[in-house]
Amino acid sequence: MKITLLALGSRGDVQPSVALGKGLAARGHTVRVLAGTNFHPWIVKHGLETAPSSLDMQDIMRTEWGVAWAEKGTNPLLASRAVARIHEQFGWALTEDILHACEGAELILSSFTSDFQACSIAEATGALHISVPLQPSALATRHGPSSLAAVVPGKDSVLNQLFAKAMVEPTIWRWTGANVNRLRRERLRLPEHTRSTAFEALRRTPTLHGCSAHIAPRAPDWPADWQVTGYWFLDEAEPYAPPESLTRFLDAGEPPVCIGFGSMPASDPAALTRMFIDAISRSGRRAILLSGWAGLGGVPLPDTFFQIDSAPHDWLFPRVAAVVTHGGAGSVAASLRAGRPTLVVPHMSDQIYWGRRVAELQLGPSPIPRPRLRADRLAEAIALTSDPAIRRNAEAMGAKIRAEDGVTTAVDAIEGIIAARRPEGSSARGR
Repeated sequence: MKITLLALGSRGDVQPSVALGKGLAARGHTVRVLAGTNFHPWIVKHGLETAPSSLDMQDIMRTEWGVAWAEKGTNPLLASRAVARIHEQFGWALTEDILHACEGAELILSSFTSDFQACSIAEATGALHISVPLQPSALATRHGPSSLAAVVPGKDSVLNQLFAKAMVEPTIWRWTGANVNRLRRERLRLPEHTRSTAFEALRRTPTLHGCSAHIAPRAPDWPADWQVTGYWFLDEAEPYAPPESLTRFLDAGEPPVCIGFGSMPASDPAALTRMFIDAISRSGRRAILLSGWAGLGGVPLPDTFFQIDSAPHDWLFPRVAAVVTHGGAGSVAASLRAGRPTLVVPHMSDQIYWGRRVAELQLGPSPIPRPRLRADRLAEAIALTSDPAIRRNAEAMGAKIRAEDGVTTAVDAIEGIIAARRPEGSSARGR
């Protein structure tokens, strides 16, 4: 089957999608991936085709509004304003990229950044459509542990459902509705959606969540064809050869703390780096600093620090004592898989959810929202990662996650959906 996989976002969004794409390709399907141009060479190295893209996700995050979203995204009003500006600037180009990538597709796999467009394109072309998000849905549910938008996070409450319906869904539609309806009107010749019809179409879409039910359980009130499959971990195309200086640092003392904010930009990376130095000094620990898209570093580092642009999480995290992360789905998954205590410093969006779930499950300290991050608070939280109960919980969770095979579960589910919607006697396998 010809499959278009819409993997728009940062490395933490794209990498699990590539793992899923490789799983589908291994079953004989033809998989084309739409991702930011900065990821194309890496995707091709994994044997998948890329669709033309006009956008570089790192460039988007470096814009004024991208930085504002990263640094103030835990404030709902400021986050909404920043996301609205990003959609105004890039939303139509993104929508056209999605439309072109889906040409000839028999199955479209989308996620949060592309669900509405994919749903409309599938309606117009007759393609199958499955949503494959890496986090629980923001759509209305009573079940707090399974909701990105819970106001009563730890339990079932009608307030969670009402808040999502009254606040979250209207906000999402304000960001996306104009471009979705332009797509329907000008390109697909379909009637425009209202917010109600758009979200109802998503609720009717089979959905496979690429995360672990041990962390993000399935909500009892989700549609029957919404599943949680387990995380989609990617085996790198080539074995990682770490710099000798990194292995020397790791061998020179107690396991360090790993600090990295992944794809989150920073308006003053030097100041942020100095704060990390202060926090690590207060904690008496050593640290590996991942520069990431923030460009952390740029100031003299003490001997207790080792700086590197990036390193594969599946190689690095088992070798550290704890992980301090922005809370992206991919980074949190890798840290939990390694069985490491995890401290989330959420910047925006689903990072808030992952930080909350890590703390609720006692896999790490309470999250520190990015605007509240200070050296003293960070040092105190790092000290808590040594708590024996947290370490035991993290190790036990790591064993559970490593026992899952999310890619196989997801591919089996996708082929089951294909088979259920094909004429009797035809195969769901690739052709």
